[in-house]
Amino acid sequence: MGKKLIILLIGLSFFNLKAQDQWKAPQDAKLLQNPLNDEAPVLDKGEKIFKSLCASCHGVDGTGDPVMVKTMNPPPADLTSKHVQQQTDGEIYWKITEGNGLMASYKSILSEEERWAVVKYIRKLAKGQHVEKPKHPVEKSGEVEAFSFSQLINAKTTHIRQTDGFSLGFGIQHRFGATKFNNDMLKNFFGLDLASNIRFNFEFPVTKKLMFEVGRTRYGKFYDLGGKYLLTKQTGKMPVSIAVYENIAVTTENPPQYSEDATFSDGRKFEYKFMHRLYYDTQLIISRKFCDRFSGEIAAELVWRNLTPATPDDEKAYVIAVPLSFRFKTGLKSAIDLEIMPNTHKNTMPISLAYEIASSGNHVFQITITNSDRLLAQNLFFNPTVKYFKDGFMLGFNLIRYF
Repeated sequence: MGKKLIILLIGLSFFNLKAQDQWKAPQDAKLLQNPLNDEAPVLDKGEKIFKSLCASCHGVDGTGDPVMVKTMNPPPADLTSKHVQQQTDGEIYWKITEGNGLMASYKSILSEEERWAVVKYIRKLAKGQHVEKPKHPVEKSGEVEAFSFSQLINAKTTHIRQTDGFSLGFGIQHRFGATKFNNDMLKNFFGLDLASNIRFNFEFPVTKKLMFEVGRTRYGKFYDLGGKYLLTKQTGKMPVSIAVYENIAVTTENPPQYSEDATFSDGRKFEYKFMHRLYYDTQLIISRKFCDRFSGEIAAELVWRNLTPATPDDEKAYVIAVPLSFRFKTGLKSAIDLEIMPNTHKNTMPISLAYEIASSGNHVFQITITNSDRLLAQNLFFNPTVKYFKDGFMLGFNLIRYF
């Protein structure tokens, strides 16, 4: 039985390779003429689309991403090769439109004009001729992205959407209730039947170095406004990317109940004001892509609130955190993400794990396992986290989409 299975797998692999070799466009497709010219706007549009949708497999230079060449069967085509370049524009356009196997169809994703623009850019790649592939992205002279999106699980990254025109990002974070490893786990359907927290946010890239975001979170009824600025980006000469991030959040929950005799800790009479609703999050973020599969990040973070409740634990108005984030690519469009967030709050240690599926450079979906249902840093670090093996865990998901 084992030998038969091996023979079957070899046969399927051979058939798959042969099918790719024989992937030919119909005669009427070969005769299609590209309606676009070679002017800069056309090539710029094709380059933007190529880097967003195609470079993850075919490489930024068109010769094939090193990881995908090793893991895909068959490997992505070398678009600068004679085999590809001798095909007509119509043939290449037809293949982009229809797709085949692991090569996605872009008929419903890109307009006809956008597909023709990609064909023009593929022709431009060939003019650069072949270049020796580096061992990993760190050795490239160009810029390197350690992370593909502006947020990993809860932590912000150094990534800013690269766009020459208007772009809009939409994100959803959702966390279900805590469930333990016992019979209750099935009764509450792994926590999905319990109370949940959710955050919506919109991202607005302004330049290649600056972006803003606005969001709304259920727990705490927070509305927040954030901004990120990229100080430097990783290249062959610059070993890391560095960004600064600032977020101001206002809670719209009802004011806390207090007596007329309430005072501040210094004896002043207490009076609830708008400023007491404000929370702040300041970060310095440093990231690095170490190789094709592995990226890491560290941040120095200060979270501040203007009103601190009087508690037996004598809580402070601030928390200092050093979030650590890691991403390991496991396949063509998948990765495993890990976050560990040491901080000065004695009852809080957020640890999160996620399985990431990215359909393209425009969309990512994560299934998360965490020990906190708080999503905004201003809420996350001031609320105790559960202990995985004692109190259980929380399932959830993240979704980010760029338009």
